[in-house]
Amino acid sequence: MYKEIKPDNKILNCEEFQRDKYKFNLIIKNLSSPELELYSDEENYIICRGKKEYPTWIWTKDGFDTSCIVEIEQLMKQYLTDSEKDKFTCKKDLYDMLVARGFKYINKDDYFEMGFLICHQTVKPKQCDGILSKAQEKDREVLTKYWYDDSMEMNGVEPITMEQAQKDVDGFINGDNFYVLRNQGGKIVCMVNYGVVGNQARLNHVYTPPEERKKGYAANLIYLLTNDLLEKGLVPLLYTDYNYTPSNKAYINAGYEDQGILINFSCSNK
Repeated sequence: MYKEIKPDNKILNCEEFQRDKYKFNLIIKNLSSPELELYSDEENYIICRGKKEYPTWIWTKDGFDTSCIVEIEQLMKQYLTDSEKDKFTCKKDLYDMLVARGFKYINKDDYFEMGFLICHQTVKPKQCDGILSKAQEKDREVLTKYWYDDSMEMNGVEPITMEQAQKDVDGFINGDNFYVLRNQGGKIVCMVNYGVVGNQARLNHVYTPPEERKKGYAANLIYLLTNDLLEKGLVPLLYTDYNYTPSNKAYINAGYEDQGILINFSCSNK
């Protein structure tokens, strides 16, 4: 039977979850949230949400006891809000089971395969003329436009406003983890931000403007930054649109390993 658990619960240290801890990076990140909602049966699954406006992540161990599906459905219903759509992320076998059982809250037209990639050793991609550097205040206008355009292109993610993009960029420039690649003319041709949780460094918003694509900039940015992260003893990882070949190719060309998919989907409290 499920119960609300604490971030130090034994299931978070069990062998099965530890094998999946990189793939479920967002569960680990959310554990420090003051608004954390965390439930488990302490053996087969963990359900976690950092804030009501965040997606709910559901981890299940491989070969979990399928009789637990009733409890998982009860908890999913408990996590529903008055929002038009509440986002969830889980392994594909759990999603398929929910659909097969006719879980009535699922929006079947809202389905996204999110790839997970991780790097333990880089591969040097084809060289280009880019130079890696930290984003600066003078880059604010360009990066705000890139950040906004990136959100408009991303599948499975709600677009943001230009005002929100500016706010995000201001925060990341003031931080220490926002990097850009500049070509020989000084133009920013690619950007990336990353966040650190424990020994994990999750890359976000790798973006190249359309006119600079297919020149090797993304692969070189990822390669250079990933080397720096590995030297710091961090494990670089990222989530991606699994079916968007060009971006996945850039990561793989830099040494990232394809670790399969998770499913992003939504439910509505009908």
